[in-house]
Amino acid sequence: MSRAHRPASPVLLADGRRLGGVMLRQLFLGQCLVLGLHLAWVPGWLAAMAVAVAGYRYLQLRRDLPRASLVLRLVAVAGLVLALWAHYDGFGGMESLIGLLLGIYLLKLLETQDRRDARVVVMIGLITVTVAFLHDQGMLMALAALGTVAWLLQSLVWLSGARDARHAWRETAWLLGLSAPLMAVLFLVFPRMEPLWSMPQMGRASTGLSDQIAPGDIAELSRSDARAFRVDFAGPPPPPSQRYWRVYTLSHFDGVRWTRATPSQLSAALGLPLSRFVREGRRTAWGASGGEAPYNLELLLEPDSRPWRPSLGAPRSVDSTQRFLVDGTLEGREPLRARSLLRLASSGAPPAYPDPAGAAWHTLLPADTNPRTRALAKRLWRESGADPERYLRAVLARFGEAPFRYTLSPPRLTGRDRVDDFLFTTRAGYCSHYASATAVMARTVGIPARVVAGFQGGERHPDGHLTVREYDAHAWVEVWRDGAWRRLDPTAAIAPERIEQGAGAVREGREAFLADAPFSPLRLREIGWANQLRLEWERLEYRWQRGVIGYHREARDRLLAGLLATMERGLAALAALGAWALALGLVSGLGGALLATLGLRELYRWAVGRRGDAWRLQRLQAWLARRGRPAQPGESPAAHLRRLAPQAGAAGPALLAAAEAFEQLVYAPLGPGERRRLRRRLRHHLREVRRGLPRGTGSRPGAGATGPEVAS
Repeated sequence: MSRAHRPASPVLLADGRRLGGVMLRQLFLGQCLVLGLHLAWVPGWLAAMAVAVAGYRYLQLRRDLPRASLVLRLVAVAGLVLALWAHYDGFGGMESLIGLLLGIYLLKLLETQDRRDARVVVMIGLITVTVAFLHDQGMLMALAALGTVAWLLQSLVWLSGARDARHAWRETAWLLGLSAPLMAVLFLVFPRMEPLWSMPQMGRASTGLSDQIAPGDIAELSRSDARAFRVDFAGPPPPPSQRYWRVYTLSHFDGVRWTRATPSQLSAALGLPLSRFVREGRRTAWGASGGEAPYNLELLLEPDSRPWRPSLGAPRSVDSTQRFLVDGTLEGREPLRARSLLRLASSGAPPAYPDPAGAAWHTLLPADTNPRTRALAKRLWRESGADPERYLRAVLARFGEAPFRYTLSPPRLTGRDRVDDFLFTTRAGYCSHYASATAVMARTVGIPARVVAGFQGGERHPDGHLTVREYDAHAWVEVWRDGAWRRLDPTAAIAPERIEQGAGAVREGREAFLADAPFSPLRLREIGWANQLRLEWERLEYRWQRGVIGYHREARDRLLAGLLATMERGLAALAALGAWALALGLVSGLGGALLATLGLRELYRWAVGRRGDAWRLQRLQAWLARRGRPAQPGESPAAHLRRLAPQAGAAGPALLAAAEAFEQLVYAPLGPGERRRLRRRLRHHLREVRRGLPRGTGSRPGAGATGPEVAS
């Protein structure tokens, strides 16, 4: 016997109400699909709980055990709550609440007994699918969610009377196809509103870059391939050696760590108005920065708990209100809770205006730290004839000599005088080691200096956009010279390959590169075809994020404005041709609308005709069952109608005529013309039944019924 004709377990049991093994399996597979959408972000033990619940229901069905008691269900819910509380340390975050929703959804199968319960399970599943987009809104998540929704809709079709799997999937495809145009129209024209709720980002950042660094901190970021942001340039991008993405300006040094002094802290410490350090708006208030012409670019930023916004050099203008800081950095007014687009014009160069904190602030050093570094700085200063330019060249030249080396796995520094330990003991470090030492040596001789933390480089994709990742994190130095801040990057002196080719090109300690991402596709960059597939997928995903997820009010307004402009041009062209042409256009439009209506009507008739006469009769039987007149076990459709005819009042003759017409269509050898006439008669009799059937009590709902349309 072929698999398609093997007898299967019933969707409903013999009483027409309780769920059979096929339906329970359908619901469990739907739960597995929904759980799969969340599995990367929720505890894995939820999968074990789903299997345990399904196993219990299977044994319950096979051995005809009683339904799960109230005590068992309460214990299961209490255990779920306690486990989630322990895993997330409370219910203060959205992830714990999502875990609770998912757990309740899985436990619902314990008390799912009839069609009503099954529909509730499916509806909760649809809500849980929607919640999955709080985790991720990428293409893979969208495709997986679409497949899961199709499975859940198919479950609803089974519950509504599908004959077999083929019929259920055909109905599901029909429902999805009908809803697709409406979804597309709503997506294009419906106003975008801020989310009523979203994934909180408290204490969680998409990038490990911090507003304070000590030697060795940034080296840890080389272990991760997490994406920080993506950028698309309106024109040609700068060369790799000029891609310095500014995030934080660190001007305070305590002997170990460089930290960012906030505008409020600077205002309080220096007794200056807050407006001297920060302004809100869409354009910088600090005047022009270095660079001849600004770079116009579009950033696709990842979610982050901090309001930082990267810029290529000093920012000049943005497309939304942001906070421009006088130190050349850009801040948002609030953290990013989801991926966001930011259009930015920036100089590509450090700020060309003074910092109101003054030279004294940018030459401060703790008096009792790093004595050997101070002594070295003073000796080099004397040897350079107190010439700042010669002195800075001497500092960089010293780093370019042996035994100094640039490594992704620098020795750990734990002492109080870490700059001394680096310069005179280990002599091996990462960008933060060299930047910290250079800034300290500049300040020692009175040259204003500060450390800038951000990113350097970015992977260029075939379509032109750049991807900047955590391992591109970088630190460099700015010194005040000749009325402007000037970039000074000691990494370019000791490891130029890091600046030109990225962190992956550094040979020293290369085993640390991507150490936290053992399965990263970036490890396949040396394999041509694999790297090409990776780049193509990232290109598609980037376009998805920009065109679909990033579709916002401005894009909608541009689309609608374009459509209206096209209509206006068409009307103007008709008006220019004269009144007769305008009338001809109106008549043509009305004729086209009429033809479209007739075409849709014929398409509907064709689709209904393909379903066959049995489908029409099944719809009538389902309608009768909802009114208390279901079919009995083993009863044919015609016998069902004939049995109801004596108690059907005015609809009795129509029931008998419909039964006779149906049997002739199924069994009699008819020609095409006679078959068409019988079908018209059948449709006419079915309409008469619906109009003339009295609302009697009929048979007891559910008694002896076999189809899932029986009212429960």
